[in-house]
Amino acid sequence: MELSRIEKESLGERPSLFEGRGRNVEGSRTLLKKVLKVIRDPRLAAALINAQVRIRGKAQLPLSVRLFGRICLKGGGDVEFGQGVTLVGDVVPVEFVAHSGARISIGKHSHINYGSSISAYEHVKIGSHCLIGHYALIVDRNEHGVEYRELAPPPAPVIIEDHVWIGSRAIVLPGISIGHHSVIGAGSVVTKDVPANSLVVGNPAHIVRRFATARQRDDVAASL
Repeated sequence: MELSRIEKESLGERPSLFEGRGRNVEGSRTLLKKVLKVIRDPRLAAALINAQVRIRGKAQLPLSVRLFGRICLKGGGDVEFGQGVTLVGDVVPVEFVAHSGARISIGKHSHINYGSSISAYEHVKIGSHCLIGHYALIVDRNEHGVEYRELAPPPAPVIIEDHVWIGSRAIVLPGISIGHHSVIGAGSVVTKDVPANSLVVGNPAHIVRRFATARQRDDVAASL
């Protein structure tokens, strides 16, 4: 069994100089590939600059976030974007509303398409490698009650795990948890939790299929 660096050091061993240099060389190569990719693609470079100009100071923003078009950021809460997030607001803006004390977090390499709206009074979390379709709506609180319409119900966090696909014009209601590698069909209204590796469709959304492999999930999502 190979010991970790900390375990080696605790036993009086240290990683070799060549081992450290190998990691540094590999990291430099990765950085160089990323820089060359930006240089070769002016549209990507423009999207990276656009994100810094429009979002910097309004949200937690790594340098790798790309914004195509426009974004609307409102509220006094916190918005956090992970590495490599792509935001597409070239037709209509993408919208994030984090009310005072609330938090919206978007995991690394997730893609959010134009017209999508995410609103949080408490917390909305979207995992890594998620795809959010056009005009999707994700909210953690309804704006008014059913019986007492002058009183809004309390917020309930929305948790969307990694590798989730949400189709165009789908609605995710407060308190919902969507398991990893699941697909939400276009136009669906999600009113209850979705297990991992599931396809749900309809209003209200219901499970129509369970996936055994990631390939099955990707094939179904691509056809929606």
